[in-house]
Amino acid sequence: MANLEPIYSAKAEKIIEMLKYQTREEAAKELNYKTWKSLDMYMRRKNFVYDGKQGQYIPRQDRDRETRDSYRSHAPEKASRIIDAFNGKNPDPKEIAIKEGFKDHREMAEYMKTKGFEWNVYRENYIRIVGFKEEEAKEEIREGLENKKEVKKEIEVEEFMPFIRFLHDRREDVYRLLTGVREDGKIPRYAIPGRARTKAIYMSEQVAGMMAEFSQEKNVTQREIVETALVEYLQRYGFKQEVEALLQNRSW
Repeated sequence: MANLEPIYSAKAEKIIEMLKYQTREEAAKELNYKTWKSLDMYMRRKNFVYDGKQGQYIPRQDRDRETRDSYRSHAPEKASRIIDAFNGKNPDPKEIAIKEGFKDHREMAEYMKTKGFEWNVYRENYIRIVGFKEEEAKEEIREGLENKKEVKKEIEVEEFMPFIRFLHDRREDVYRLLTGVREDGKIPRYAIPGRARTKAIYMSEQVAGMMAEFSQEKNVTQREIVETALVEYLQRYGFKQEVEALLQNRSW
């Protein structure tokens, strides 16, 4: 691996000392650099990197060590072992791959990619793919929410299925109850068995007038109106079984 030991030249030490009480821009100007970027390039050649939190240059190997530790803390066990192996002395990718159970280093690279790591030629090791964990987490959360929604929908639908079937089986009654007419708009008529007999009843003139008007408009007899009304009334208010036994399912 490349030698990353910091080179403490006189100028490097001076820059480090200056940054204790100056900004990087001020130090660059005092040292006659055009911009701080030129100063930064010099320090990088000496194996230093700038730490924005400290406002100071630190040895690159210290930063790399922190980065590797961060990678390892987020890596699965096998991926962590692979990263550690490349941090060793004179690592051989093929030997590391075989030791970890891979056919070759290419297969190991594919595995590391699925775990969110890619090869970095400068660090000669695997580093975390930027955005991989965030995207993966977002996708898992999104899938989890969608699955929960689907499960919730299935539970809700399943919970109401018996009631829905009940309403479907009695849709004619429900439709008539809500609208006052049959689903097909036809007036129900019943073939009632037995002899016809006269029965005098008293009702208001207004109701009698409406019955006569309805009879003429809908082309049904007043007897059919009364019998149908009685059948519906008795069925609804406690005599359903008796009425059904009487009709013997001859409703039409």
